[in-house]
Amino acid sequence: MALIRAAALKDIPSLQTLFLQLGYQTDPENLKRHINDAKTDYNVLVAEAEQDVCGVIVVNFITPVHEGGLWALLSALVINESARGAGIGQKLLFAAEQHALDKGCTQIELSSSERRVRAHNFYENNGYKEVRKRFVKRLADSPSERLRPKRAVNSVHGSGHE
Repeated sequence: MALIRAAALKDIPSLQTLFLQLGYQTDPENLKRHINDAKTDYNVLVAEAEQDVCGVIVVNFITPVHEGGLWALLSALVINESARGAGIGQKLLFAAEQHALDKGCTQIELSSSERRVRAHNFYENNGYKEVRKRFVKRLADSPSERLRPKRAVNSVHGSGHE
């Protein structure tokens, strides 16, 4: 039986392994910062079975200007390959949905790579509907980012930021 709880610093190696299964290299310092951060605009939950972290879900909260109410956005859900099919993903999804309801969210959404057909079936079986396309532009890779002039170093304040 899996226990769902907030992520802790001790979980960082397991989180790195899980995110790698999704194809994401994660910086341990970035994970540490997010786990230590007391902000309320996201939540990182883990599933723990037999004292091993076997799943993670990341819930982000956004406030759309064009609608009343908060939205929840699932930016990651991954279950360790060895633990898939045991209901852990459903428990994490339910915990995220409950947290979103508790915060007053009016909807919850996620995106999933087109190649993850098994994940799509899982989401549909849990009440999610495909409703639109998603468009992404990586700003660091865009021509406008490369052409934008660098800001000058502020010598008065000695900030050293570019």
